[in-house]
Amino acid sequence: MGVFLVVLGGIFWAVSGVLAEYLFENHYSVEWVSFYRLFCTGLILIILSLKRFEVQILTQKSTLFSLFIYALFGLLLTQYGYFKAIFYTDAGTATMIQYSAPLMIMLFLCFKNKILPKTLEIFALILILSALFLIATGGNLSEFKISFWGLFWALGAALGIAFYSLCARNIIEKYGIFLLMGWASLMASGILFISLLGQIPFYAFELKAYAAMAGIIFIGTIGAFCLYLKGVEYIGALRASMIACIEPVAAAFMSYFFLKTQYSFLELFAFSLTIISVFLNAMKVKPKID
Repeated sequence: MGVFLVVLGGIFWAVSGVLAEYLFENHYSVEWVSFYRLFCTGLILIILSLKRFEVQILTQKSTLFSLFIYALFGLLLTQYGYFKAIFYTDAGTATMIQYSAPLMIMLFLCFKNKILPKTLEIFALILILSALFLIATGGNLSEFKISFWGLFWALGAALGIAFYSLCARNIIEKYGIFLLMGWASLMASGILFISLLGQIPFYAFELKAYAAMAGIIFIGTIGAFCLYLKGVEYIGALRASMIACIEPVAAAFMSYFFLKTQYSFLELFAFSLTIISVFLNAMKVKPKID
């Protein structure tokens, strides 16, 4: 059951990227998709967390500041950066590059604790760098095969994942992941709204587009989130993180199958290197770090 839930959660996460790619191909803006995903997700998660609602999360200055930092450099950077990367590339490529986040976490912890990476970690780092090189250049040093901004935003999204994975532990343990994600999503939507000076695009109702947006919110965000966390309860975070590698594979497959995105042999090879690097990073014996 745990494996099934995590696999389904990974596929649901991939759905959000493919649906976003569909919207961008139909001339809906990244800002519109990002804002309403964050805003609606925030409202829904707060409602789901009403039983353990705590006013303290909004009244203590230190907690409010931590929430703001988490919303800005964690959620907003991750979700907006991911959608921007999809806009410039495609769902499969953006998701694969975003999976460099575990290696960023490993490098940070090694630097922080003044320890050298282990053999498996070094090998995983070489694999992910090779994969990024192949995705970006197609093996040709003289030119970028993908958009520079696509690579930039995908790495930015990976940095956001690394940030909230490392910095949110204490506040999550105190308030619970649903309540925290609810308020952080709502706050991130407010930050985006202010940064855009309130200029969120308005689109006339179109059933397919709004159905895709609903899919991003309910399937690709809330559904995926709930399934993954429930799966972790059954099989643990380590196995779950390895099984969740199905997400970039599913994103690439659905992007190809539904949106006719074409991938070269080198890109597919790079994708496989990315998956292997994540497995190696998850399988390694982690040092005890406070």
